[in-house]
Amino acid sequence: MKFSKILFVLIFFLPGEIFADTNKNISSANDDIKFTSDSVKVDEKNKIVTASGNVLIVSDTRKIEADKVIYDQTSDKATAIGNVRLTEKDGSVFETDKAVLKNEFKSVIAIPLFGKLADKSTISAKKLDKNDFGESFFYEGKYTACECDFKKNETPIWRIESKQIKHDPKTQTIYIKNAVMKIFSLPIYYVPYLSFADWTVKRRSGFLTPVYGYSKQNRFNLKIPYYYAPENDPTWDMTFTSHQNGKTGHADQLNIRKQYENSLLETNIYKGNLDTNKSKGDNVFGINLKASSNLKYNWTMNLEAKYADQDTFMRRYGFDGDSKYKTYLELEKNSENSISFIEIYNIQNLDEKSSNNEPILAPSISHHIFNSNKKYNYDIKFKAHSIYNDEGYDIKRWSGIGKISKKLDLTNISLEAETNLGIDLYSIQGRPSSDSNDNRYVDRISSGFSIAASNQYGFINEVSHFIIEPKIQFSSVFSSDRTEEIPNRDSKEFRLDQANLFLNNQYQGRDNVQKNDRINVGITSLIMTENLGDLSFFMGQSQKVSGTQKNLTLPNEDRQSHIINSMDWNLSEKNKFSWFSLYDHHNLKSDMSEFSYSGFFEGWNYLAKHRSVDGGFISNKVDREELKLELSKNFSNWKTSYSRTYDLNNNKEELVSENLGLEYKDTGFAFGNCLTILFKYKSTSRIVDRDLVPEDSIYLTFNFRNLGTYDWPL
Repeated sequence: MKFSKILFVLIFFLPGEIFADTNKNISSANDDIKFTSDSVKVDEKNKIVTASGNVLIVSDTRKIEADKVIYDQTSDKATAIGNVRLTEKDGSVFETDKAVLKNEFKSVIAIPLFGKLADKSTISAKKLDKNDFGESFFYEGKYTACECDFKKNETPIWRIESKQIKHDPKTQTIYIKNAVMKIFSLPIYYVPYLSFADWTVKRRSGFLTPVYGYSKQNRFNLKIPYYYAPENDPTWDMTFTSHQNGKTGHADQLNIRKQYENSLLETNIYKGNLDTNKSKGDNVFGINLKASSNLKYNWTMNLEAKYADQDTFMRRYGFDGDSKYKTYLELEKNSENSISFIEIYNIQNLDEKSSNNEPILAPSISHHIFNSNKKYNYDIKFKAHSIYNDEGYDIKRWSGIGKISKKLDLTNISLEAETNLGIDLYSIQGRPSSDSNDNRYVDRISSGFSIAASNQYGFINEVSHFIIEPKIQFSSVFSSDRTEEIPNRDSKEFRLDQANLFLNNQYQGRDNVQKNDRINVGITSLIMTENLGDLSFFMGQSQKVSGTQKNLTLPNEDRQSHIINSMDWNLSEKNKFSWFSLYDHHNLKSDMSEFSYSGFFEGWNYLAKHRSVDGGFISNKVDREELKLELSKNFSNWKTSYSRTYDLNNNKEELVSENLGLEYKDTGFAFGNCLTILFKYKSTSRIVDRDLVPEDSIYLTFNFRNLGTYDWPL
């Protein structure tokens, strides 16, 4: 009655000439409601006021626009007629031919109704009835998240039709009765009752959309997720999902997320009874825990814990694709001139061949100090770690190394000099039976220096730039010989390349430090031309003058290393080449090579990659040769992709895997902004994993905006 009192006070007590004018603004003293129109007619006898022409009524909850508004004081009813537009406080806009409002706009009846919600979803109904309690009832309603105008009889890609939709603002819930899902006007499924939180709720406990599927391995399967969000504590939630596999058993998954002031925590727990490579109906358990935190004094922490009590059921059923679980705790502090790092980890290998190598690092502590000035650069590193069951070794190690380097730019040459000093202490508490050395405590002092000279030569004209830089370095390392006593755990699979060619100690880590003198040479060139694109090239080699080269999986006692060769050639956007190879010094035979060709042309992306490794160059002595082909293109709103991988070893051509993808992107006209369709085909003819079987599979995914994702693996 508040609106009616204000309106009639203004109408019956203001001077009569005000109603002869147009575009007058009449408002209450406290500005709760504003009313404007082109003209107003008053029927004092029947207590009826008629406002015509550009009628605008504004309250603190709603704005009403119409061609005409008729207000009957006796029944306390306002009727808006013609081009009625209701704009809600949240930004939703509703249009109708006729609307009846009562009780200060709290009660609304609209026939028919066309609405655009705040999230750009569309709704229509033959009738809207909103009562005094704020409850809204949409009769014969339609809803879609697609760009669509129901008022113009446009048909969206998908929609939900219902006999009755109820919105309860107190419980912030939408209830749907007799709901039918339609895609391109074809009914897909029917549910008698459905309820979900409205657009004002960020989270709500309840069942999420279930996923139905079928696969050759699991047959019919069903995933039913239940989401729990405590109303009085917004810092955590959880989802419980029941995975029902018709043929191979069931498993339950519990996902919990918790947020603290400076920390995040998430965990997934899996428990069930599934068919595995071990047995049918195997009781299985797995857990995955992640946490991160910002601590005091610029320290950050990252933690992840993984465990599975049966080797590979997590991969077989798609819970986790990793074949090796690393449980770790990392602490790191970064400052302007130093880095501190602490790490603890445990490795769980899930494949049969390496299950006997599951090292535990507890702990590893390092501190790195560095700085530079006009005179020199210095770099100091300290590290201590303790590792167990590293292929049968239990080792404690303490090491430190300091470096000082200086660079001089002379007239025609650039000189770089470095000197270093290091100390390493070992306590070897356990060795495998294959290692007969019984020395438990080992110490080693090492030092080294290097001096390098380089110069850049450039040739520049209007169409091309050519830069070439030769570099030669003499490197010397002094160290007591401890190669037979110290297990080489950090550079066993050593490979010389341009990244470590000019390091004083070419072997990464500190386990393998040997006395030797080397001459290292390399040449880098860069060519930039208008017609031939950009070409970068490197070739280098290391020449051992004296010393040893032991304690490697692939000892090469020759004085000359492999010849390193790498090249990147960007001929154009259509044609890009890259090449890396290690050539034997004697016969120029490639022991390792990797070649790739890629490009982009008229929307097509393509890639061909060939890799080969000579068996004598790696620890397992097995030759490898592989070819991978990839092709993809975007067609309007569609993204297609195709790839094949071949095993070319021993002059054969075996198809290892094949993948075909077809994905729709929601940026085009055909499917509006409300539907994403993803199609994937995968064929695997050979699986290395003993717990996975070769299988052709097709996955079809429909993602409906605001309704979630529906998957049917076939």
